[in-house]
Amino acid sequence: METADLMFLVITYDVSSARTEVYKKLLVKFLTHEQNSVFAGDLTESQYRKLRAALLKVAEPGDRLLQFQTANRHNLRAVSLVKNEGNGALEEKELLRHSLGSLIL
Repeated sequence: METADLMFLVITYDVSSARTEVYKKLLVKFLTHEQNSVFAGDLTESQYRKLRAALLKVAEPGDRLLQFQTANRHNLRAVSLVKNEGNGALEEKELLRHSLGSLIL
């Protein structure tokens, strides 16, 4: 699979606490779990369509999903800001830990 065939996606959700596990179980099949309700990774168009179809099945009125999509990860810089315990400075940690070979369907 060439990286040119991939899109980069970040999805986060804001749902009732009773529904968070539903989204977590679904999204982790397609993307890397970055933090609480944030998932990111590379998908083909086919994988993206499967993800959208699966989201349609679990979504309920009032569930809030936020999606960021770009043609590839090279068009976006995503980092987590983490406070260094030693000197207290904010350090940038790459968010893009997703491994292209780790997709589980």
